[in-house]
Amino acid sequence: MDYNLHDTTVLNENILSSEEREIWVLYMKVLTAAGLGDVSEWMKLDMSMPQMKVLMLLNNHGTLKVSDIAEKMGASLSNTTGLLDRLEKSGFIKRSHSETDRRSVVIQLTEDAKSIFRGLYEKGHTKLKRSLEKLTADEKAAVTQGLSILAKALAPDNAE
Repeated sequence: MDYNLHDTTVLNENILSSEEREIWVLYMKVLTAAGLGDVSEWMKLDMSMPQMKVLMLLNNHGTLKVSDIAEKMGASLSNTTGLLDRLEKSGFIKRSHSETDRRSVVIQLTEDAKSIFRGLYEKGHTKLKRSLEKLTADEKAAVTQGLSILAKALAPDNAE
């Protein structure tokens, strides 16, 4: 299999075997082709990479405390607060007090931010549907089996 520079820029030759590298490249191609790796929609937004990361964190985790966001980002509370201020001003997040501890402030995505993710997922779903319609029943079964095996291997309880 031919590898292009884009696919392998993060690969250290000592980490992956050639077979594992090939799986990595295919994995990245599938993710990118599904639409979630398409940055064109994100480029239309006027936001920094740290702001995008906060939105992705909230999309994956739902509601998070400010301190949790700071920890996951590896940032100080003051830097995180400034970042959240800009996201709130742009209408992407909302702050509220925790229902379990009124002293804690929790952050959630607004409907505007959620619609960005819904749009990305919708494009991905449409692409996937069109692609799967081209496959035979046996090919779909093979894809399902392969992805099931990979999902199981990637599950948190299997991580080192």
